[in-house]
Amino acid sequence: MQKKLIVLMSAVLLFSAASVFAQQDKAGCKDHPLFPTRMPGYVLSNCKVEEYGVFDFSFKPNVKKLPVEGKFTFIIYSIPDRKGEASALAIVRNYENAIRKVGGTIVESDPKRWVNGKIVKDGQEVWVQAEKGNGDIRLRIVEKKAMTQHIVADAASFGSDLK
Repeated sequence: MQKKLIVLMSAVLLFSAASVFAQQDKAGCKDHPLFPTRMPGYVLSNCKVEEYGVFDFSFKPNVKKLPVEGKFTFIIYSIPDRKGEASALAIVRNYENAIRKVGGTIVESDPKRWVNGKIVKDGQEVWVQAEKGNGDIRLRIVEKKAMTQHIVADAASFGSDLK
């Protein structure tokens, strides 16, 4: 009886420890609708969404950058067990194929590290960068749009205040 209890307790501890170490997506983070799937074994470890932001898409390191403004989404996928980590080439090719499948174009890529793509559909322009490094996949998406102007200046009142 005591032996069965020890085995049962060991099993409970083992499963409890496994659930503690099993990583889940960070609360409040979700996949971008443009890419509803991800590389196997990766979890969403961080995210940021700005309704209006900018990202400088780099082309040919230290040569040129293209700032794109609009709704900016930044997602970091991490792999808890690096033994299952996908190669940079596999990640870049997966994103290249996904971008092409929705009618996008690959603007530039380095198959060992990153890809920049552009998708234009129904008048909406979306820029994407997927980058691999140190067990992470960093995904940056800018849905290009004009900024909403909230601040108004009144030059006439400024002039009359001086008088």
